Amino acid sequence: MGHFKLFDKKSYDLNKDSNRGVLILHGFSSTTYETLPLAEFLSKRGFRAVAPNLPGHGTTVEDCNSKKFQDWLDFVDVKLAELSSECDEVSVVGLSMGAVLSLYLATFFPMNKLIVCATVLKFKNPYVVNLLIPLVNKFLKQRKKPFKKNPHKNWSGYDHYPLTALNEFRKLNQYVSKKLSKVTCPTLYIHSTNDRLSNYENVNFVMDNISAKAKEKLIVKDASHHLFYESKDKNTIFEAINSFLKKKN
Repeated sequence: MGHFKLFDKKSYDLNKDSNRGVLILHGFSSTTYETLPLAEFLSKRGFRAVAPNLPGHGTTVEDCNSKKFQDWLDFVDVKLAELSSECDEVSVVGLSMGAVLSLYLATFFPMNKLIVCATVLKFKNPYVVNLLIPLVNKFLKQRKKPFKKNPHKNWSGYDHYPLTALNEFRKLNQYVSKKLSKVTCPTLYIHSTNDRLSNYENVNFVMDNISAKAKEKLIVKDASHHLFYESKDKNTIFEAINSFLKKKN
């Protein structure tokens, strides 16, 4: 049995009649495949759930490599502005790089709630990403994702890492890290100790540097980096998000 490519080219806007909007942002080189389960869950609980594919995602590795981190910032700016123009309440949920983009939005937009999940502001392999990738990406544009011996191993999004885009991800992190003190809205941080892509260091870095007075953490142990996929923790994660979004400020 071969590898499964978890890929979704579509963007979603569910339960459009609700005036409680939630923007849900996926991770680097992934697609809405990883955010749709949460979008569907929240839409059934009274929220308008908007889950778009970021620029360069849900297309091709080459397209992803053509994007600058400013393209991602501009895109989420517009998406949040559109949602806020049609909803009385607006919150943002971000996973992995989507969490970084969510933190960016919270530095200037008066959102109701911010939920950051499996944040990758600090890379697990900082030497490679911060020192080698800026050099290597000039001549090596992509690298095949490694697979373990498990023949059922799944990947989300592209089967190659877009290395030029990864360098933009690095720049994005540097940009957002300097602005964390401007985050003041109620924030929930979700992390799994089973996450092999995001170190716990990210939890402390974010929670110590944002200025939000209302800060909560949910630490689970079975979910993977893709927190919204099926796992023993999925219901716990989804219910925690739902409860946090509905909690009075």
